[in-house]
Amino acid sequence: MRPLSAIVLAAGKGTRMKSRQAKVTFPIAEKPMIQRVVDTAIKLDCKEVCVVVGYQKESVIAVLEAKECISFVEQTEQNGTGHAVMITEPFFTGKDTDILILCGDVPLLTTDTLTQLYQAHRSSGNACTVLTAFLEDAGKYGRILRDWDQNVCGIIEYKDANESQRQIKEFNTGIYCFHAEALFTALKQISNNNQQGEYYLTDTLQILYNGGKGVGSVVLENLMEVSGVNSQEQLAELEDEFLRTIRLKWLNNGVMMHNPASIYIGDDVLIEADVEIGMNTIIKGNSMLRTGVRIGPNCYIEDSEIDAETILKGFNIIVNSYVHEHQVIPFRETIEEDRYELQ
Repeated sequence: MRPLSAIVLAAGKGTRMKSRQAKVTFPIAEKPMIQRVVDTAIKLDCKEVCVVVGYQKESVIAVLEAKECISFVEQTEQNGTGHAVMITEPFFTGKDTDILILCGDVPLLTTDTLTQLYQAHRSSGNACTVLTAFLEDAGKYGRILRDWDQNVCGIIEYKDANESQRQIKEFNTGIYCFHAEALFTALKQISNNNQQGEYYLTDTLQILYNGGKGVGSVVLENLMEVSGVNSQEQLAELEDEFLRTIRLKWLNNGVMMHNPASIYIGDDVLIEADVEIGMNTIIKGNSMLRTGVRIGPNCYIEDSEIDAETILKGFNIIVNSYVHEHQVIPFRETIEEDRYELQ
């Protein structure tokens, strides 16, 4: 079985963020967007993760945890997604691998979705498999083109599409799985003869199709997974939705919350059933709440384990600590760096 690799596109500036900070370094639930994308690739056992950097490349590289599998290539000029992928070719020369193309500003794509994409790609023997989705009005997204047999035969960018093509409801999410050799062979045939004057990665699908190569698709149901970030407003909305899904997960697994919208729970937190959490509470980091724990209002818990049947009265701060079972922590008591049994 061929190994899997990933290319993460993270060179853009993000002018609509109205900030000097590189867009992909902004956090979603306290973790930089680019880190979330790279973490997902690593969870899929990608042997190589090549990150294409550009604007403020040093800051983008700095926010990523150092891993042996991660390499970087600089896109000095913004000449389109096709060009961004072209410049990674030296990292994959002579390697028989499949490559996921991921976007550094699309942080909530799940491993389940990418596994489904990869499995469909491998089982079909396609040269490319694209992740698509449907909207009644697909806005400015590129549209998926299909032949008479409903096979994917290309993608047309919105600015280059005619009125009939703009009515297509199936759109390109910008997420792909390619066979490396087919990808870089097709990239050598694209041009920048389009409205943007850029080299489109999307043009490779028509090239592969016309060359008799298989091009397939997987349809995404949960559109939140491919929601990109182009403004501070979108960033806030996406984070709110992400945190809401975390709360819903625990609510549906036996956790009681008072005024859930006021409660912050990080995605690395683990909570057992029959836990009660008061309003305005923050729980983050590698924290664990065991069965029967009761958290009063306005508590802050980070990188800590609260053992079974423990009660925090409220306004408590627990950081990097282990609180043994059946403890009662008085109002406003703070516990930090505490790894022994409380009296």
